[in-house]
Amino acid sequence: MHGETQANRLAELMQRRGDLPNYELALHLVAVRSSSLKKLDVNDILLLGLNNLEYVLIDNGVICAMTVLIKHNNRYAIEVTDTVKNTIKQYESKKYEMIKLSFGEIQSRTLDVGHTIDMSQVDLEKVTLVRNEKKIATGTLINIDGEIAVKIDKVEKNDKN
Repeated sequence: MHGETQANRLAELMQRRGDLPNYELALHLVAVRSSSLKKLDVNDILLLGLNNLEYVLIDNGVICAMTVLIKHNNRYAIEVTDTVKNTIKQYESKKYEMIKLSFGEIQSRTLDVGHTIDMSQVDLEKVTLVRNEKKIATGTLINIDGEIAVKIDKVEKNDKN
């Protein structure tokens, strides 16, 4: 038991090293009505049209890897399921805008398929809504009738029209 605790602590220290590459952990981009974003307010619910949580790792506007959440050694981790190099595409529409749902930054030495990354430092319930690289709100992931949604906790004042 003591050795397992030391191994977990060492893994945490290695995750925080400054020389490891940083990636942004996010959900896939979601199209939301522009009118809904303009009226966004605290306690609003945004249905995302997602039935499961598949995460992406982003580096400088490029999706680098697809990941899923797993339980690894009594802790949560994400496992890399695919490595890709896709530029994030912006949605061209007057009615809809693409928003990114970000959980923050993580570090990983490698992004090989099957590699796991410890998630003990990331709150996977709290999410930041980002439009055009600007933070517009923060929220909490919730489940409504089997569909993933975001309950808005705070709206940024300078972005509200």
